[in-house]
Formats: sequence, C-alpha cells, structure tokens
Amino acid sequence: MTREFPVAYFDGKVSARREATLCFDGFHLTIRAAGVDISCSAGEIIVPPGVGSVRRTIRLPGGGLCVVEDAELLAELERAGGGSNLTKAVHRWEKSLALSMATLLLTALVVLLLVRYGIPFLAKRTALALPPATELTIGRETLAAMDRLLMAPSKLDQKRRDELAALLRRVAGPSADAAGYRLESRSCPAVGANAFALPSGIIVITDELVELARSDDELAAVLAHEAGHSRQRHPLRHALQSSAVGLIMATLSGDLVSISSLAATLPTLLAETSYSREFEREADAAAIAWMKSAGVPPLRYAEFLGRMQAQQNVRRADPFERKSRARNYLSTHPDTEERIRQIVGSGSARESEGGSGTPRKLSN
Repeated sequence: MTREFPVAYFDGKVSARREATLCFDGFHLTIRAAGVDISCSAGEIIVPPGVGSVRRTIRLPGGGLCVVEDAELLAELERAGGGSNLTKAVHRWEKSLALSMATLLLTALVVLLLVRYGIPFLAKRTALALPPATELTIGRETLAAMDRLLMAPSKLDQKRRDELAALLRRVAGPSADAAGYRLESRSCPAVGANAFALPSGIIVITDELVELARSDDELAAVLAHEAGHSRQRHPLRHALQSSAVGLIMATLSGDLVSISSLAATLPTLLAETSYSREFEREADAAAIAWMKSAGVPPLRYAEFLGRMQAQQNVRRADPFERKSRARNYLSTHPDTEERIRQIVGSGSARESEGGSGTPRKLSN
C-alpha cells in the first residue's frame, strides 16, 4: 500500500524550499512538487543518522534532499536500505551509552599516548633535523621578545660578565656544538635567581642568580646543566612539544584563539618552563660529568640547590612573597630533593675535599 507524507524538498542547486509529497510503498518512493517528479528505490537514497533535535533528512539520487518529520517513515526507509552499513553502525554506536563511553575512553587513551610518547619522539626528530640557521633565528627572536617583556640589561660590570662568558666556554668544552654557545647576562626581578637555555645555544643567567652563588664552582655547575640542555636540544624540543600539545587540545576543543596565540607565548614558555624529569636527568648528568672531569665536587652543586630550596621554602611561608611574581631557579627545575639525592649519590660527591672545602673561584 502506498502512503503519502508531506516533506520539504531542496534540489541541491539553490536554497529554495518547496513543499512536496513523498509517496512510499515499502520499496520505492516518489517525490512530487511543482515541477518535480522524482522516483527511485529505497536502496538508492541515504538516510543520515540523527543529531540531537536537528531535523532529519534523506538524500536523493542527483543531489537533492528532503526534510522528513515523520519518525516512523524514517525508520522504514532505513530498514528498506536507505542507509549504508557504516551509517547504520555509527547510528547504533551513537545510541549506545556503553559504546559511546568506550569510544570516549579510547580517544582519551590515544591522546594520552600521543602526548606522552608520540609528540616527544617527533619533537626530538624535528629538533635534531632543523637547519642551524632556523634554530638560530628562533633563539634570537625569542631572546629579543624576552628582553621586551621580561628582562632588563644586566647590572653586572663588564669584567664580571666577561668572566662568566669565559666560565661558560670552559664548561662547554671544545665540541662543535659548544662553539655556538653564547652567554647573556640579564637583570630580571620578575624571574628571580634563574638560568635557562634558549634555542641555538643561547644561555641566559640572571644577576639575581650570580648574586646568590657563593663561588664560581656553583655557577659553573649551573652553566654545565644549562649547556646540557642546549646540547640535547631540550629548549627547542620542549617548545615543539608544548606547541603540539596546545594545538591538539585547541583542535579538540575548537579553540582557534589558543592556536593563534601559541607563537606569542613562546618567550614566557621558555623563561618559565618546567622540563620533564628525563630532560632534567640528562642535563644533571652533563653537569656531573663536567664537574668530575674538572675536579669540582658535585656536592657544590647539591649544596647550591639545597640552599636555594631553603630560600624558596622561606619565601613560600611569607604571605607577601607568595603574592610576588619573583621566581627562582628551582621554580623552573622541579623535583629538587630527588635531584639533590642523585647528585650526592653520584659518587664524586664523596671524593676529593669531601665536598666540604672552601668554595673557590675558577680561573678564567
């Protein structure tokens, strides 16, 4: 028996709506309207799955479509073959709470594995393959942006800045990568006692960190640590990883503003970055290796970290300091107690001078 249903017809070429009649006998359907007479089998149409309260449609051969209000008709058309197997499967999946939750959990797991393993791997490969000229441009532009936003010229005299630059050259050694390392001294109360590496071997040390150190042994350990970050391309890898994670999250949430602002946040990201434990272990290993080769007890470094940790604990207890923007070296180098234990347990911490001799200033 043929039944008739009122529908709205669109020819797929213009947006004009036409009131039409759909005739269906269980196998074939006909669409009739002014100037329209379309006949086809139920297997030739496509019935997309419903989305919330949005009106359902059927897609006709030739590109036209009809808006159908009758739920019973839609169900009959689907049963008669008006939907692909994939479409039907997706529709069943959407209506199943258990399958929807499983899909959500699977998606979260895939994103987690991508963020934890996939992105770091790709970031490392990209950082190592990036042309030196490109990395140099990134480093210079980042430093210039940080000078505008965060930092001021160093208040140390030229002689002391030259001594620190010579100290970095000694720490970096004769390797090919080290030839491009450059020390930049800056005054930066907003960042506090800190040192950080930028792409292309630029290492920034703040006046506040220099003032906090009791000897050049301690500064040398910090510079060796930052040189280790540079040697492993940690700054660039971290920037790539953070940008990729931000892009993924912005894409999933549809937040285009976040995508466009990633480049603008790079200077702050590198100034206040908290490296992963893996990056910190690699940089600390580089610092310890240099101290062993130079006869500097690693305990010097551990003592410096411990003293900064004590200073930070005092600041945290002070309600006025908690409101301050000032940060220190430990703010961007987490897991301090664990790092101190590893440094003390490195073996060299118990070697010459017992690690407790008088701090000395390294010769240039």
